[in-house]
Amino acid sequence: MKNLFFGVFCLLLFFACITISQKSFDKTAYSFVEKNIDSVIGILSKTEGESDKNTLIKIFSNSRKNYKKIEPFVEYYYQGLTRRINGPALPEIKTDDNMVNDPSGFQVIEEIIYSDTVDLVDLNKQIKILNTDLLFIKKTIKDLPIQDHHFYELVQHQIIRIATLGITGFDSPVAFQSITEARFALEGINEWYRMFCETKNKNINKQLINQINDAILFTEKNNNFNSFDRLQFIKNHLMPVSTTFEEDLKIVLAEAPNFDKNKVFFGTLSDLMQGKKINPDAFSPFSESASTQEKIALGKILFNDVSLSKNNNISCASCHNANKAFTDGKVTSVTNIHNNLVRRNSPTVLYAAFQKSFFYDLRSQDLENQIESVMKNPDEFDLTPKEIKKKIFANQTLASNFSKAYPHKKEITSYEIRNAIAAYVRSLMPFNAKIDQYFKGQVSLSESESNGFNIFSGKAKCATCHFIPIYNGTIPPWFNNTESEVIGVPKSITWTNAVVDGDLGRYNLNQLEQLKYSFKTPTVRNIDKTAPYMHNGVYNSLEEVVKFYELGGGNGIGMNLEYQTLPFDNLQLTTKEKNDLISFMKILTDN
Repeated sequence: MKNLFFGVFCLLLFFACITISQKSFDKTAYSFVEKNIDSVIGILSKTEGESDKNTLIKIFSNSRKNYKKIEPFVEYYYQGLTRRINGPALPEIKTDDNMVNDPSGFQVIEEIIYSDTVDLVDLNKQIKILNTDLLFIKKTIKDLPIQDHHFYELVQHQIIRIATLGITGFDSPVAFQSITEARFALEGINEWYRMFCETKNKNINKQLINQINDAILFTEKNNNFNSFDRLQFIKNHLMPVSTTFEEDLKIVLAEAPNFDKNKVFFGTLSDLMQGKKINPDAFSPFSESASTQEKIALGKILFNDVSLSKNNNISCASCHNANKAFTDGKVTSVTNIHNNLVRRNSPTVLYAAFQKSFFYDLRSQDLENQIESVMKNPDEFDLTPKEIKKKIFANQTLASNFSKAYPHKKEITSYEIRNAIAAYVRSLMPFNAKIDQYFKGQVSLSESESNGFNIFSGKAKCATCHFIPIYNGTIPPWFNNTESEVIGVPKSITWTNAVVDGDLGRYNLNQLEQLKYSFKTPTVRNIDKTAPYMHNGVYNSLEEVVKFYELGGGNGIGMNLEYQTLPFDNLQLTTKEKNDLISFMKILTDN
């Protein structure tokens, strides 16, 4: 009996220790966040009454160092607030209620401090707004349960954030402190990991610590924004850190139920750069919309079936030709229904699964809806759902294929027709371009191609809108929002006194001045095969596209667009840099 009581006592003690350990990590994490929030607020308070620009820059940099340490926590648990804290210094547009919120946070403060004349009144105002948001986090963090798999994911997200948003200049667009801040972020990961191990009585992985320290050392040796070798940093430092961290916490993932469900992406940075663990069905409207091999096979047939159009003369493939990277090579698309023209250039449908919204003006929220719009459009397929269904089921082979693809459906509706096509489009994600093979360790890059990657993700700032590695406007690491930009596409090719193209873009749907001439940021994967370029097909070569961006977009070539989101300062690229940039874009072509 005594042994029984002793055994029960030991068992209770064991579970008590587990509970204490879990609470200890929570408490330690809360304390860490609180301490750094207090530090950020305390450091920024030193700007009050300070007018010396160099001193203000130093204060700002110190505050960012403390913020970067808690950034993974803030970004993970406060997604609705993070844009106010460290989002772009651009108005936040909410089309659901036609609201436009003024920008705030670190990037606005950065612009003020680094401007020619520092507006101290505006600076103090912005710091007060930022402090209010940070104090809200401090007040509410203890209401958040920090699960072990949350910790795993928020650290992986921070590694991805360093690679895709940090070193590209996305969140330090004026100060160019991105490389230094990457070091701050890595130091924060180091502290978070040690904290987790100590409170969980877990052995610290020395290999992981050494990899983090090597990555930090790499940033210290070369912290110049323009010359930093991002290609080597990502492949030889950040990717190994992400995979070692995953291996070290594999038991956490094993214990997390459905960790990979309903996410666009659920892997490491190494997975992401190789096109792995990306869920093409994440943006499907319903669980029943998920792809199957039978749906994909059927969808491919329908994609190429001209009977889906009123005049039996066009299919999806007419405007999205597989031999032209699923474009049509025309300035704007000809539909052959009464010889009508679609006003916009046909974008590729490759990697279309990895965007939140569709059409250049983002008017459709899923592929099924986008396909429905094309089918109903008088200038395109011009058929009602009833007419399409009648045409398809006149074909016995197609009817049989539908039965295989949707075995549990008593009746096939027009939705299943659209869903099958969408499943095929979602499958078009080869990830076998030379750049993908490089990150898989299968090939080497030429000097020009390597330089081009670093220019794309650095000096030219292409990657601040075309996010690595999908190279479109869907923002990592959550990939739950697709951006549009006002870049000022001209009506015709001219490099001075240009006139903006008359297509108003998103403004046609939401009459907000900030959305005039705003268009979705498309992928630049396979760009070498998708000329002509821009929504109106104005440019015929990559050289012309690079020149447009180098000069600063519309405002750089003579327009006066109040809400241009593209920075309109001259990039000052050398001829070699422009050639290298184009060399890199060419290795985004899938085999």
